Amino acid sequence: MKLNIPKPTTRTDWSPIARAVLMPAAAMLGLALVFLLIAASVRSSPSSALERRGSERVLYVGDSLSVGTFGELLSNYFVRNYSRVNVAFYASCGSSPENWLIGEPVFETKCGYRELVPSKPLVFGDPMHHRTPKIETLLREHKPTIVFVQQGTNWMDRSLSDEKIGAILDRFFWAIHNNAKCRIVWIAPPDSSRFRKVQGRIYTLIQQRHRRGDIVIDSRRLTRSYVVGKTGGDGIHYRSEAAAQWANRIIGIFDEILPKPGRKVANIDRIMDAFDGQSDLNPD
Repeated sequence: MKLNIPKPTTRTDWSPIARAVLMPAAAMLGLALVFLLIAASVRSSPSSALERRGSERVLYVGDSLSVGTFGELLSNYFVRNYSRVNVAFYASCGSSPENWLIGEPVFETKCGYRELVPSKPLVFGDPMHHRTPKIETLLREHKPTIVFVQQGTNWMDRSLSDEKIGAILDRFFWAIHNNAKCRIVWIAPPDSSRFRKVQGRIYTLIQQRHRRGDIVIDSRRLTRSYVVGKTGGDGIHYRSEAAAQWANRIIGIFDEILPKPGRKVANIDRIMDAFDGQSDLNPD
């Protein structure tokens, strides 16, 4: 009599199916992990912070004080923080705000010029002959989100009335706000031993005419005690060392007042107060 012993059944090998399902899933998971690691490294890198700030487009117009070391350091700062393609920097020796306005005669500097714009080589000469561009044209061309102005120095040796300067300032502020609708940061003239009796008047006129949301930096509070032979040679212009110190203090203020992700703009008066008592730029 034969025993009815069931034959052992063949076990199903599920490994090919498991591999077919799990391998693509593992690949997708690994790819997602790689993307997460890359994103985390980008967020934590210094360059990504600059890219986030790179959404700003900068236009800068200055006079002779921005042609030399001061302007060089500020333009480098803007390029470093907003990238070369977002910076348009102009400085024309001897210029005043009216020289930049359409409707006024073309002003050709004979004593120096600096121009740094996207996709073009630096134009620089000290001295140099060059036509001063018009602010309305620059606004249309560069479409800035913030405009920096370093002007007013060349008003201090001219017999213009407060009403005349005020009217020019009104036109200048209006031209920028009407064409670009952006904030203005005005770097008022630094201390000048030659024009110390009138420099406060120029600052006050600029301060009185700026619009809400604009910022006026009183450079006198950063550069007190101009001494001819130390700070500079003519009572107005700054030698490289003093100009660099002034520029670094302005940059320190920029770091506090300019927009950064997740941070409110600091109060300019409180920042300026921190510089009082430490503004002597005279090298030993």
